[in-house]
Amino acid sequence: MGAKSLTIKVSLTNEGEDVETPWAQDLGPVAGRKGARKVRLVNVPFLHAKPTWGDVIIVEHVDDDCLLTWDRGGLPWSKIGTRIHEDGGRWAMIVDYEPHPGDDTGATAFRALSKACTELEIICEGCIGPRNGKPGRAYLAVPRELTDPQVMTKLRGKSLPCELIQIHPAPPKRKPMRRAKTKRAETRTAAKKLSKPRRRGA
Repeated sequence: MGAKSLTIKVSLTNEGEDVETPWAQDLGPVAGRKGARKVRLVNVPFLHAKPTWGDVIIVEHVDDDCLLTWDRGGLPWSKIGTRIHEDGGRWAMIVDYEPHPGDDTGATAFRALSKACTELEIICEGCIGPRNGKPGRAYLAVPRELTDPQVMTKLRGKSLPCELIQIHPAPPKRKPMRRAKTKRAETRTAAKKLSKPRRRGA
């Protein structure tokens, strides 16, 4: 039997900004790069849409006392794939959930949402629970084959004990309903007089 893989904390950053520390599976050293290691993320990051759960990235120490780090390096989104060693085939989505009355902590709603996501092979992680009248928030790692409208349709079809609100990507704006055109009644300056019936001769 092979050795059990180690799960470690790594750091994600973008030139020192948006720092977060998800868990990752250690896949071993990178040939030719001293101290660098390949890891597979096992969390859904909150501050980075990519990398996300299942992606393999290369991390390394940027100084002596920090976590192994992945740095986006200011790359535009169109080139983010060049910083992913192996794409896990998922993309990040954010949804808010408003529990139905009686579920004050939102625990029941989140369990139901998480279960529904698992059935759809979507990874679901809670960010914050509902409080002070505000909804809870969950981050999803969605299989590439699903679009965001499909995700919302499938989840809402599960009759969850909460209302779902799509946050990211932003849902398309609804087109304003056009009012039905009403035909204006034609105004006539003078009413036509009815012609009197002619009398027949005797």
